Amino acid sequence: MIDDDSASRMAASSAARERFDERDNVQARGMLTPGTPEYDELYGLHPEWKRKDDAIRALPGMGRVGSPLDTPLLGTQHDFLARLGREDVVDGPVAPTRQTLSEERATEKVKGFARHLGADLVRIGPLDPANVYTHVGKTWHDPQRRWGQPIEVSHRHAVSLAVAIDPGMLATGPVLPEVVEIMRVYVRLATVAVTLASYIRALGFPARAHVMPNYRVLCIPVAIDAGMGELGRHGLMITKELGSALKLATVTTDLPLAYDARRDIGVEDFCRECLICADSCPTAAVPRGEPQVRAGVRRWCINPEACFAVWNETGTDCGVCVASCPWTNVRTPFHRLCVEIASRKHGAGWWMSRADKLAYGRFRPASVPGWFEAPADAWKKYKRLR
Repeated sequence: MIDDDSASRMAASSAARERFDERDNVQARGMLTPGTPEYDELYGLHPEWKRKDDAIRALPGMGRVGSPLDTPLLGTQHDFLARLGREDVVDGPVAPTRQTLSEERATEKVKGFARHLGADLVRIGPLDPANVYTHVGKTWHDPQRRWGQPIEVSHRHAVSLAVAIDPGMLATGPVLPEVVEIMRVYVRLATVAVTLASYIRALGFPARAHVMPNYRVLCIPVAIDAGMGELGRHGLMITKELGSALKLATVTTDLPLAYDARRDIGVEDFCRECLICADSCPTAAVPRGEPQVRAGVRRWCINPEACFAVWNETGTDCGVCVASCPWTNVRTPFHRLCVEIASRKHGAGWWMSRADKLAYGRFRPASVPGWFEAPADAWKKYKRLR
């Protein structure tokens, strides 16, 4: 499952890392129209992507598969999210009078307000300049954003916000209800982040919300730097609290804030032995081997084109790798106990993975809620993709 931050990377020293150009993101490439100057410029620089990307463009596309009674469930949320992501909404003027409060009190208020607004996890860390995109690649038809526009974010601190995805809805993929749930989470995140950034600016400090569809930072490595979780084999962050069944937004600011500590919950050791997400992925986009060093960072590298092709064939963002992950299962007391043991005693992750395989077997899509129109059988679609 490609995250919006397809360049998600394990943290490393800034000196060894390269900033990522959002124009190179596989989703940003998919938004280009053949024959436009942007299309010609990108594929003039990267002709190796053109054939695969054009083949993906020929597929039905995101949100275009499913009952006409249900596709508006996605489209209406998508339109609202586009408005929340406008440049004049995620950022704005700063109050001329700066309020006085301590770092500790500011941290308490920011975290408390974010949770009150609906964030399930809130962590604070530094904004590493290596985690800032170099150029705009996704404009979403916002006239205030220009494709190829250079990006600079000078804020020093980053507030990472997570909202949980309903594991039951996630497990219905790859059919429309899965992506309707994902869009619900993005709307909630955008509401939280935009409101929180506005509050900080009202205190007299600059702040910008980074939300889908308007990121200027890579939310996953920013959240890892804040100690929210660690990067998994599937290219997404795994947290102790929610597994990887979550989405992220970020608020960057110069309001002095206290940082949370980095955490080691044993994800790399666990993912090296587990392989459930790689076994479940319908197009083998999740690698089975060892982590590799890319752009100065050691990580597992997924195949983004293979992943994105599934999105455009099914009309969803699939979600199978997340839904099948043992860390993501419904949070029963027994499951929480397994997570607690695995995160404290890294070797125990081997047993958690085997127990998951015995309890749940191989991944099989779940039934969709009754208020959706009956979709094409998700199990048959999943098996066909494989």
